[in-house]
Amino acid sequence: MAARLTANAIARVNGGNLDLKPVVQMLDLKRVPGAQERYRAVVSDGSAVQQALLAAQLNEVAKSGEVGNGSVVQLLEYVCSTVKNRRIIIILNMKILIRDSETIGNPRLPPEIVSDNPDMSISSSTGHSRDESLNHTSSSVQTTKLVSNSVLKAGNKAQSFSITTQSFYQPPPNYKSHGAIMKNEAPARIIPIAALNPYQGRWTIKARVTAKGDIRRYNNARGDGKVFSFDLLDSDGGEIRATCFNAVVDRFYEAVEVGKVYLLSKGNLKPAQKNFNHLNHQWEIFLEAATSLELCPDEDSSIPTQQFNFKKITEIENAENNSVVDIIGIVTSIHPSVTILRKNGMETQRRILNLKDVSCLTVELTLWGDFCNREGRQLQEKLDAGLFPVLAVKAGKVSDFSGKSVGTISSTQLFIDPCLPETCILREWFDGGGKNAASHSISRDMMPGHPLNECRKTVLQIKDEGLGRGNKPDWVTVKASISYIKTDNFCYTACPLQIGDRQCNKKVTKLANGNWCCDRCAKEFEECDYRYLLQLQIQDHTGGTWVTAFQESGEEIVGFSAKELYQIKYLDHNDSRFGDVVRQCLFEQYLFRLKIKEEHYGEEQQVKITVVKADKVNPSRESKYLLDLIQKLSS
Repeated sequence: MAARLTANAIARVNGGNLDLKPVVQMLDLKRVPGAQERYRAVVSDGSAVQQALLAAQLNEVAKSGEVGNGSVVQLLEYVCSTVKNRRIIIILNMKILIRDSETIGNPRLPPEIVSDNPDMSISSSTGHSRDESLNHTSSSVQTTKLVSNSVLKAGNKAQSFSITTQSFYQPPPNYKSHGAIMKNEAPARIIPIAALNPYQGRWTIKARVTAKGDIRRYNNARGDGKVFSFDLLDSDGGEIRATCFNAVVDRFYEAVEVGKVYLLSKGNLKPAQKNFNHLNHQWEIFLEAATSLELCPDEDSSIPTQQFNFKKITEIENAENNSVVDIIGIVTSIHPSVTILRKNGMETQRRILNLKDVSCLTVELTLWGDFCNREGRQLQEKLDAGLFPVLAVKAGKVSDFSGKSVGTISSTQLFIDPCLPETCILREWFDGGGKNAASHSISRDMMPGHPLNECRKTVLQIKDEGLGRGNKPDWVTVKASISYIKTDNFCYTACPLQIGDRQCNKKVTKLANGNWCCDRCAKEFEECDYRYLLQLQIQDHTGGTWVTAFQESGEEIVGFSAKELYQIKYLDHNDSRFGDVVRQCLFEQYLFRLKIKEEHYGEEQQVKITVVKADKVNPSRESKYLLDLIQKLSS
């Protein structure tokens, strides 16, 4: 079967063309001596030849004999590196076109390839041998010269030839613990981040630091340590994370600045840990003692300052829990900062705001730690001045706790009114009427003063339509009044400690010493928290049903915190006042935002209805809603 090799493939690959996918022939394939299984090859485009190395994932193909001397293959994925001042093609993926073929064209072997492959032979179509009488006792230098000259003289002659050389192998010197070694000062070629892989020798990338994490302390079986990471972006849009540990942290932490461009080389490439690394690169650079990080004096304008992959709020609604996303929207409202006690006993700040985009959906964004004071205060000042700023979030973490929300993590970056095309689109839409457009939230809570999702249902419709029995919960709004409140066990004692982004809230028990204990956190503390667990019966003109209201919605209904109501009933023993508080909640009309989901209790299935938010009916707004509904039905 005839095969056509890609003309000038070797030169084009050496020139950096990684999209060529050339067809080449393997003139020689053998295993490299050593403990690690590696296969070296010599590939030809019919004229020029080049040394190549098979990536580890192709070892089995070479070992099984699926590919060998004479095979014609198409290189699907590859990179070209310089190893010991020689160009090497690293073959990452290939397609075998012909298992075995005669030598195609007139490949010319440079002396260094012949000397590196002493057992290599090239045969042509006639099968006759030539030069078998070479003196095998001659020196390796003479043999190499003779072989090179024989190949060069062959030219376009049709006669066949077979060349065998013999050289004497001398192992490389052992430099370990023998003092300094002269470095190879030849500059390494700058390659794209997308082409980085562990099979390369010397490499250098030129990239801008787009994010820098804080130093984190850890403790494991090997002892205490510290680590920090920073993200790099190059002119081709490739991104990769660089990580430093322990002594390397001390060397590079102060040197790395966000926004600056660096030349980075001599790092160790390892698989990216996707639990902590959201970048779209399968490898991660681990900096070492020999790593070189050089600041570029010129601010390379070809490298962008940041790269976004924005998701719309409609996409956030279907995003996986704990996934990391970029999002942009108009800040419509913001809550004050509150102090939260974390699981480790340390306090931190939390601040919640709402983002709205052109889909007329809103999502809750939770700011943690320093974000509350830095960007949080700037956003608050703009809102107080009557401005509605655009906020771009780089690397926010999705949560699906009682609806979808987004929270900041250590690698998150916030950009207020960034100079982006998306900013202009949002501003034009918002100022042109989007500000007053009705919207609903995909999150657990909504900010005060914003209209709710107007997917109205009656109590009877919840039952007749079988809401909550699908794979996902149903979210509806019901206008109803409270007809009954169970006053026994209206709240429970909860753990106040912080686990990740949220409070533990698990039920705690009181110990003999007066302290409280949480089995989940395995800690004791003097004061517990009190959280609502209200069982309510709500009723409209079609019937009634039982619902459960937890902390936030319970406070909206009762008007007191769970701790305050517990104080009235059990510590002050003021049953009269407690009764008054409960009675004032009855027969008030509310717009209940409900989450309806079927849950399993042992072998039984039961539809559970949870109150996510409860707003007292505003007569003016409700009248407008009804008039709009009448007009819609009429048309």
